[in-house]
Amino acid sequence: MGGDQLFGFAMVAMGGAIGAVLRYGILQIMSPVGDINWGTFAANFIGCFLICFIFFRFADMGEATRVFLFIGVFGAFTTMSSVSIEMVQLSTAGMAWHSFLVFLLNAIVCLGAGFLGRNVALFSL
Repeated sequence: MGGDQLFGFAMVAMGGAIGAVLRYGILQIMSPVGDINWGTFAANFIGCFLICFIFFRFADMGEATRVFLFIGVFGAFTTMSSVSIEMVQLSTAGMAWHSFLVFLLNAIVCLGAGFLGRNVALFSL
């Protein structure tokens, strides 16, 4: 493994630590309401908006910055694995409708957040 690869791993690790701490902070601030964990949803919504905003607004950023932000920070901050486990827990508890609602909120609203981030970035140039 060369120096560039080690640097890349270090960038991912540092970014991942930051993203994970930020996500944990959101989870501490936003308690679940009923059967839905709104902290996970908020992290995914915010992350989808910001990753698209940054990607389209700062398209000329260097590779190290991209790795740090997109794989590290946002990779740890947003998470489909948490959404998946929440959906499985709801489904196995007989709350299939709630599970479907969690899916819709994360899939549709977060995709919308991504498009919103892109549009804000492009129109702010």
